[in-house]
Amino acid sequence: MFSQPELAPITRLLAETGVTDLVFNGHQHAAVLRQDRWNPVPSGFDSEEQLSQAAKMLISLAGKRIDLAQPFASANLEKVRVHAMLASSVNSRTHLSIRIHASRDVALSQWLSFNRISTDQASLLKQMLESKESFLVSGSAGAGKTTLLRALLGEVETQRIITIEDTAELQLGSYSCVALITREANVEGRGEITLNQLLIESLRMRPDRIVIGEVRSVELITLLQASSSGHSAAATMHATSIDQVFDRIESIAISSTADARQVVHLARNTIRWLVHISVAASKRTLEIRRNE
Repeated sequence: MFSQPELAPITRLLAETGVTDLVFNGHQHAAVLRQDRWNPVPSGFDSEEQLSQAAKMLISLAGKRIDLAQPFASANLEKVRVHAMLASSVNSRTHLSIRIHASRDVALSQWLSFNRISTDQASLLKQMLESKESFLVSGSAGAGKTTLLRALLGEVETQRIITIEDTAELQLGSYSCVALITREANVEGRGEITLNQLLIESLRMRPDRIVIGEVRSVELITLLQASSSGHSAAATMHATSIDQVFDRIESIAISSTADARQVVHLARNTIRWLVHISVAASKRTLEIRRNE
């Protein structure tokens, strides 16, 4: 995966079968995630300095910089997403969190066959797509929200879909689809391009569908407004249950200093479908609900 000798321990661990995530809590403690279970593994680094240099190199591969003045950084590379935190006053050890981008060629039929999905639920998902009504995919971290969303959009990729993300995970393969990626501010604090800015621009790009990889802030309100004006919208959202989705929407509205009751009311009237993924014993189950 990485040709640099300094990154050899990381390359070795990421190459192991079934690994989806890799974390380092200092150079002496590493773990990989397989089938939704964390397993401790030898880190391969002999010192904090070696791990720190590896973290800096990973971030530099994305054209970014991390140092003690700014000890945090995230990077999206070709096959992985990286978050690094250097040892500092925040924490005495260097921490690395690496996620492998999921395979991009899982069709909806494959996804359904891999998981605990009934024939009736499969029919509901196809009905949802055919209706062009707006929907949210919710679930906990690592539940597979993005993988399911990608599989769903793959069923309609002949449509003009505008995807908006912090990191390029959806990456639909159709030429009719457009991928927009946010940009962080430079060292002078300039040049930032947010999800909300890209969402506003996407409304002028004649989309059939607008998709946000994950809603967390004010972009949710803009997405709801776009949906209420007739645009077909979709997004993922962190939630522990399907019943918590509108509570999460309310909390996002509050943090964005918007009128929470109006935002929730707008959401209930514009988001017609909720799809929630739960994971238990490495098996995924779906709950699908249509808001009438």
